[in-house]
Amino acid sequence: MAEYITLVSSLPYLPPFEKAERSPITRLRLEQRLHSLEADDAKQLAIAEALVSWRLSLAKPKTDKEMVLRCRVALQTITQPALREFIEFRMDQQTILAGLRQRQAGFATPELERASGASRWAGFIASHWDDPDFKLAAVYPWIPKARSYLEANDARSLDSLLMNIIWQRLSLIAESNRFGFEAVFAFVFKWDILQAWLARDAAKATGRFQELIKEVKNGN
Repeated sequence: MAEYITLVSSLPYLPPFEKAERSPITRLRLEQRLHSLEADDAKQLAIAEALVSWRLSLAKPKTDKEMVLRCRVALQTITQPALREFIEFRMDQQTILAGLRQRQAGFATPELERASGASRWAGFIASHWDDPDFKLAAVYPWIPKARSYLEANDARSLDSLLMNIIWQRLSLIAESNRFGFEAVFAFVFKWDILQAWLARDAAKATGRFQELIKEVKNGN
């Protein structure tokens, strides 16, 4: 497995996204550094970004069914274990959130149940549809908070909650191999979160929530 000592050493410190006033590196500068990635690593990172990048999901919302189909295709290509595990982690989170959104929108059963492959939890959620937290709160303690933010139409707090969960996960991944591909892609996805947070404001957060609801009502 490749080591990227020079690349990782060239990356600036990323402050916690909620405390950041600006990004310490532009996308152009980041791309210049990423040119030193091996070809296969670069390809897998590009596929992963297209699937679970926070900025791309904000700019181009996807329906839940599209999310599932894209995940299936991506996981056929991504073989790097840590990156694959991270994508599956993100898909679990997105599937649970999709279930919460669909139930709030009045769905009698989850649409994702009919699109197997979204997450290992799709069938479990369907079986526990009437439970407030799908009986998953012990596994994912963030679900009750996420549900309350959805009910309150508080998109900013919901995004902050989910972003923090991802950020912490990425920190653990980076620590597992400080000069390997893990540290590189962890930085890229943290940078993505920071950029998405800096780009938003209260009005955009409200608009994003309405987009999520429309996605559920019109996209399935």
